[in-house]
Amino acid sequence: MSQAVVPRERLIGTWRLKSWVVREDGGRETRPLGDAPEGLLTYTADGYMFALLMAPGRKPHAKDDPMGGTPAEAQASMAGFHSYSGRYRLEANEPVVVHSVELALLPNMIGTEQRRFYRFEGERRVVLRTPPITRKGAYGVAELVWEKQS
Repeated sequence: MSQAVVPRERLIGTWRLKSWVVREDGGRETRPLGDAPEGLLTYTADGYMFALLMAPGRKPHAKDDPMGGTPAEAQASMAGFHSYSGRYRLEANEPVVVHSVELALLPNMIGTEQRRFYRFEGERRVVLRTPPITRKGAYGVAELVWEKQS
């Protein structure tokens, strides 16, 4: 079956993050959340997606107040976590899934469309690749490998 005509049903379910690598111009590779990032990505049958990604071993805040913490604690928490959700759609003539962001940890993402090129590897893996983007001052392509959980 061609990648371009893979049915939407193949994406539906929950996926666990296996790796997140950014390949920068010049060939340098970085891992935004370390060598063993954690994450879940869900695509629902009614057209919604939810992505939560985090660095392992994040340091707890001194207090359990979910809306509290020192500025340094809040900054460290945000730097080690990435999340957004919204509607999704598949492009008709290319292997692209578009995430229309409605909620996000980073407010700048709200209202944007995040294009991800996808390819399936076997029955239980999908690789999502971004167009070239700038992250932490470096320009490159991010590739995230996900493994099906449900």
